[in-house]
Amino acid sequence: MDEQIRSIRTDPIESVIEAFADGELVVLLDHPSREGEADLILAAEFATGEKLNLMATVARGLIALAITGQRLAELGIPMIEPVNCAENWPQFAQPADYTIGTTTGASAFDLAATARAFTDPQARPEHFARPGHLLPLREDASGITGRAGHTEGAVGLARLAGLYPAAVICEMMAPDGTMASGKALKTIISENNFPATTVQEIAEASAQLI
Repeated sequence: MDEQIRSIRTDPIESVIEAFADGELVVLLDHPSREGEADLILAAEFATGEKLNLMATVARGLIALAITGQRLAELGIPMIEPVNCAENWPQFAQPADYTIGTTTGASAFDLAATARAFTDPQARPEHFARPGHLLPLREDASGITGRAGHTEGAVGLARLAGLYPAAVICEMMAPDGTMASGKALKTIISENNFPATTVQEIAEASAQLI
């Protein structure tokens, strides 16, 4: 798995930031010593039903929302207490549905509406039903320096792009149901012309701004 992930070509971080700021889907590679996997990510404020449907059909994995703890607190969305989890486990919050202009909350269009609502300063706690269908992932309090995971990388990329610090993320699976890596991951990236970067490259770019 390590060599398979390392073999994936990445793009200059400047071009990835530009693409992300323009609302494009970007592939985010994890460090091989951690999960050694890839997520397809999209700035939450640019979420649309069409883009989330593309994420669901191309990446195939779990769709979640990477977001800051401050925003979760503002919306009164509690964390899910971990049980039997590893120390570096993602910090899951209670799933939610935006209730204005949506139906069941499960469609790609409803999920997109919920993701956008998380970034809307006019959205209030009473506008969200819980439990719902969009699973928030809380960014580590220290950001990417505290936990170099997909959650922190996605939020960090949003900051680098000058966007609201929230991103829709979808774990990437191969057509056979295994996590995408190596040739399968390269095929998905090349067939869809997705820009690709790594959590490490986002961390390095973020450190230059400090």
